[in-house]
Amino acid sequence: MGYNDGKNEQLPKNVESYWRDSVELPKFPTLEKDLSVDVVIVGGGITGLTSAYLLVNEGLKVAVLEAGKLLNGTTGHTTAKITAQHGMIYDEFMHNFGTNKAKLYYEANAEALRFMKETIEKNQIDCEFSMQDAYLYASTEEYASKIEKEADAYQQLGIDGGLVDRIPFDIDIKKALVMKDQAQFHPLKYLVYLIQVITKKGGLIFEDTTCVNVETGERPAVLTRRGSKVQGEYILSCSHFPFYEGAGLYSTRMHADRSYVLAAQTKKPYPGGMYCNVEEPARSLRSVTINGQEAVLIIGENHKTGQGKDTMEYYKSLETFGEDVLGLESILYRWSAQDLVT
Repeated sequence: MGYNDGKNEQLPKNVESYWRDSVELPKFPTLEKDLSVDVVIVGGGITGLTSAYLLVNEGLKVAVLEAGKLLNGTTGHTTAKITAQHGMIYDEFMHNFGTNKAKLYYEANAEALRFMKETIEKNQIDCEFSMQDAYLYASTEEYASKIEKEADAYQQLGIDGGLVDRIPFDIDIKKALVMKDQAQFHPLKYLVYLIQVITKKGGLIFEDTTCVNVETGERPAVLTRRGSKVQGEYILSCSHFPFYEGAGLYSTRMHADRSYVLAAQTKKPYPGGMYCNVEEPARSLRSVTINGQEAVLIIGENHKTGQGKDTMEYYKSLETFGEDVLGLESILYRWSAQDLVT
């Protein structure tokens, strides 16, 4: 009989993400009174906290307002890859927006990776950062031809990478596309350092503070559900879902997309790199260190939130994939993440 006899009894009951379970996060108060600062930042994930970090380093007074707890949304449940390889997008971008804009998109992501790498190295942040090549792979001829088009886009945009015929797993593929020198990390260990800098330099952070509207004027203000407000010269909207839309109706054009993650110790050693398929159902792999031992994040099974089957079925499918490709010793964590798609 094989691993757990197909009964999937190894799946842990706890659905806390490894990132949140392995870090002790500081706690912050709820906003109870009106404030005035230079910049008001709505959202306490990686976008809001990175913005606050950059601004306090320029001497500005900032306030970060988080509706729930810091880093408990996408940032706390991410697969934590730092990469400009976001599926097969560059051929499509070039056709829809032109080569220049497609190149700007790539360069913006590459610059973000450089910024994070330099920040980590300069400040010696212990956040399991490592450079990794990122791969997209196709298991059908139809998608292999799409990957070849994407490879042509890489070449035209000057992206370091190209086509390969194999990946180091027992997966039958037709073609793969590598983007060189991407990265992975522990996002919360990285952001705990940024939080320390923000607070040390006078930045204010508030949790359990839901923002509901913007009061416009010479000094605009963010209004909160409890009635208090924060004025600033500038307001940054860094929340997962738009808290304020002005004349736009962005939310009507969005849907929530859920995916699932298993963190598992495997029988076969992990060969390095980060891997995503391009067909359905979605599959993704990357390594992670848990309690000093190598493990693997097995990711995928995307679906529109609220339109899926029983949640355990998705975890079981990932477990079967992991067993087939790497062999499973034990499953340490399972959790899900949600992204908003325009």
